[in-house]
Amino acid sequence: MRWLAALVGVFLVVSVLLDMVNTLIATQTSNSRWWLSRIVAVRSWRLFRSVGVRLSEGPARNRVLGSYAPFLVLLLLVIWVGQQVVGFGLLWWGLGGVDGVDGLFENVYYSGVVFFTVGFGEVVPSAAVPRIGALVEAFSGVLTTALVIGYLPALYTAFSERERKLMTLDDGTEERITPTNLVLAWAPDADVDDLVARFADWEDWVAGIIETHTTFPMLRFFRSHHEGQHWVTALGLLSDAALHCEIIRGADRRAPYWMLRRSIRLFQELTEGVDLSAYEHTPGTDSLFRDLYDALDSHGFDLYPFEEAAAHAGELRSKFGPPLEYLIDASLAPRGFWGHNIGHRRRTAGS
Repeated sequence: MRWLAALVGVFLVVSVLLDMVNTLIATQTSNSRWWLSRIVAVRSWRLFRSVGVRLSEGPARNRVLGSYAPFLVLLLLVIWVGQQVVGFGLLWWGLGGVDGVDGLFENVYYSGVVFFTVGFGEVVPSAAVPRIGALVEAFSGVLTTALVIGYLPALYTAFSERERKLMTLDDGTEERITPTNLVLAWAPDADVDDLVARFADWEDWVAGIIETHTTFPMLRFFRSHHEGQHWVTALGLLSDAALHCEIIRGADRRAPYWMLRRSIRLFQELTEGVDLSAYEHTPGTDSLFRDLYDALDSHGFDLYPFEEAAAHAGELRSKFGPPLEYLIDASLAPRGFWGHNIGHRRRTAGS
């Protein structure tokens, strides 16, 4: 019986250490559904999301969902530490050789004292194996602390960089930002070069999202501090705006196109293994495309013929439209991206 407990203890310790390496250290993390951190994240997110669904979109929902990512960080830390303490406790109970302890609870207590390097001294290992094991467990406790301390600054730095760039996503109005209005605002004189220059910066932003959100999957759950803004919605807004440029002569196959390629790659990474069949048919897209085409034409852009433009845009939109809709639903992101309300509307030629 005690040998079985020792084997269970070894399994608990090894599995949690591997999970920590996969989550906190590895740059190419495994997405297997059997990782402890993944199980905890999926199940706890379902709980938070179920609460968010019952709340109307607004400050209350944003506060509840915004608290999930910090909660997940603390929850995983507690589980990682607790599993190691219990695992080592089972191991010491199975092996014996610790003076002053008899039952399982006492061995778990001893394990906690060693793990946190408290060193009360009333319980000490007497045999060689437990003595070496005490050093191993103490090192495991120090290693866990060091990994978490090193992980959190990297996590929050990546979050800050993502959100700082979103502060510049604005069309100068007080309403919801649409892709068409964003393109018109970025090129008020229909200057294609002005438009292309804007997207060159956003290509770097998307590339950074690919790198950080695959290395630190937990970043996906961190929400913006500002109501009406979310990185997934912003990504969709920018992708649609870049799609506009693909029907403008002189803007296609330049920076907007390369940004769009990065976005499609990111959408594929974020929805790998997900069934997107329910999002593949979006009604009303033909009339929407007609409206945006007319808006760009009346603004003064030189456009490709309508039928050619519609076919090209539809092909590209099909590559990121379904995953975008899925991510918005899955994360309960706001359906739309709003700029900063400062009580001043940008004057345009039509206003």
